[in-house]
Amino acid sequence: MKKILVFLLLLIPLNIKAAEYDVKSANMKVTFPDDWYVFTRENIEDNENLEKIKVTVEYMNSFFNYNNAYIDAVKSRIEFVLRTTDNVDFASLSDYPDEKVKEIAQDMGAINKTEDFKVYNNKYKYVLLNSKSGDYYITVYATVINNKWYTYTIQKKTEFSADEATEIKKIIDSIDYEIVETISEEEAAEIAKKKEELEKENSKRRIKLIVGYAIVVVIGLAFLGNIILKKRGKVE
Repeated sequence: MKKILVFLLLLIPLNIKAAEYDVKSANMKVTFPDDWYVFTRENIEDNENLEKIKVTVEYMNSFFNYNNAYIDAVKSRIEFVLRTTDNVDFASLSDYPDEKVKEIAQDMGAINKTEDFKVYNNKYKYVLLNSKSGDYYITVYATVINNKWYTYTIQKKTEFSADEATEIKKIIDSIDYEIVETISEEEAAEIAKKKEELEKENSKRRIKLIVGYAIVVVIGLAFLGNIILKKRGKVE
């Protein structure tokens, strides 16, 4: 009976708890299993996990600012870092067909000196690269959201196991972005024009109100002046 119970327990996957991180500074949310140490710009103050890995708040702040990074997560010998790049001339990688994204992936593969690249689709489209740099094996998921590159770099000194690759993919799949509505240059120009016209109209109205108010004040002062003069005349 004990042998059957042990066998059944081996078949049942263990439930590893997970935590969601709301990275407001990067307009996104992500979920990591609890066995990861996860640091974001929002959670490093008074974070006891920093003490466990002997890292200071000052160091983490410097790391985030210098690298334009928003997440630094570690598990065993794996490190997971999110960096961003602003001012991309298109809003979202998901707006492009897979063929175009594959061309972008090919260009990124050439820059990173790897032919192991492809398009990865979940709720969003990503470029997925696998490469080796020095002693490190590197996996990169990259996408564009809100005219900004989001680059997730995962590195390790030994090759990633199949289980580790699956876990990393699940973390990427958990990500939700806050999409900021964008408008075209023509729409922006039209809005600016209407705003300028409205401002001119409001300015005219303000001038009319000021002039009208001045007339009322002058009439009022004249009226009060007449009353005062009449009273003085009576007194005198």
